[in-house]
Amino acid sequence: MHLKATVISLILTAAACLSSSAATDTLGTYNANESKYSGILRFLSENVSVSGYAQIGYQYDTYDMAHDGAFNKFNLYRAMIIADIRPVRHLDLYFMADLSKFRLHELFVRYRPVDAFYIRLGQYKTPFSIESNMSPSVLEIIKGAQAVQYLAGIDGSDICFGGGAGRDLGLEAGGAFLKIGKDGRHLFEYRIGVFSGEPYNTAETNNRKDVVASLALRPVSFLKLHGSVYIGEGTAKADSPYGCFREGETYRRNRWSAGAELKAGPVYLRSEYMEGLDADVRSRGAYATLVGSPARFLDIVASVDWLDRNVALSDWQCNYIFGLQWNIYRKCRLQAQYVYQQRSSKSEGIYSGIPSSHMLITQLQVGF
Repeated sequence: MHLKATVISLILTAAACLSSSAATDTLGTYNANESKYSGILRFLSENVSVSGYAQIGYQYDTYDMAHDGAFNKFNLYRAMIIADIRPVRHLDLYFMADLSKFRLHELFVRYRPVDAFYIRLGQYKTPFSIESNMSPSVLEIIKGAQAVQYLAGIDGSDICFGGGAGRDLGLEAGGAFLKIGKDGRHLFEYRIGVFSGEPYNTAETNNRKDVVASLALRPVSFLKLHGSVYIGEGTAKADSPYGCFREGETYRRNRWSAGAELKAGPVYLRSEYMEGLDADVRSRGAYATLVGSPARFLDIVASVDWLDRNVALSDWQCNYIFGLQWNIYRKCRLQAQYVYQQRSSKSEGIYSGIPSSHMLITQLQVGF
């Protein structure tokens, strides 16, 4: 009897030990997995930022050139998703895509050891002009300045270059240096790069590279002066409307710009003048955009925007814009703008015989 009791006691003790060991192993595995997942979540929260925005709107034009008459339409302008990953110090990986068109906008790697210098490789916005390098999520004018859209190759209004959203594939260096003032601002900011000279997501076609550079000066806290230059060659995506080259031919494509930004209390002003040379066709344009903010939730916007596509043919259009912007919440806003589109009565180019017109345009933006 004592022997039987002893054997049963030993079996129960062994079973208890095995059960305890199994529980300990399970708990250890659980703790290890929990620690692993916690590490991943901590890395993501500390080193990865995800953002995005979408813009939809409506416009009515009393004369739309593409439809040779009055036209109205709803637009899904863009639906952007953005990821910025910083796996190690001084290095970041950047991704941006437009889900509305299933199109990659930016993808680059950048190494920035100090404020005064960085190097970047990939697809991104070239340094040409102030407005071209601003996100549409903060632009005051819904359709942007026509001079910038045309000369920076953004919206496809330059049919020979195509729509490139101001982006290209290349290698760039830049930085900011010489801190001054109580606000610790940098007096100089520079960018210089070598690019393919094609619209974004387009392979090299002419075996030549374009050079683009910009320099910004900020002598006082409320004023920023900016200049940029673009020297390159393009491969025509269509015949020139002015007959100076045909589709597939390589042509000279140079640009330069000069502008300024001024921010004083509730008032913001941005203005630029720019010129372009496509083969022998000289173009030029300018804009001035003024924003007043009487309240945090409300902006009053006024802008004059002029573009002469061919100076020799007086082929110009000037837009006069007035609008209101309701800032709903952070990146969410509602914009409404009236545009008077004045076209040259003496044009011998694409605006020949085209009447001036009125346009009403609205846009709702939702972002996170």
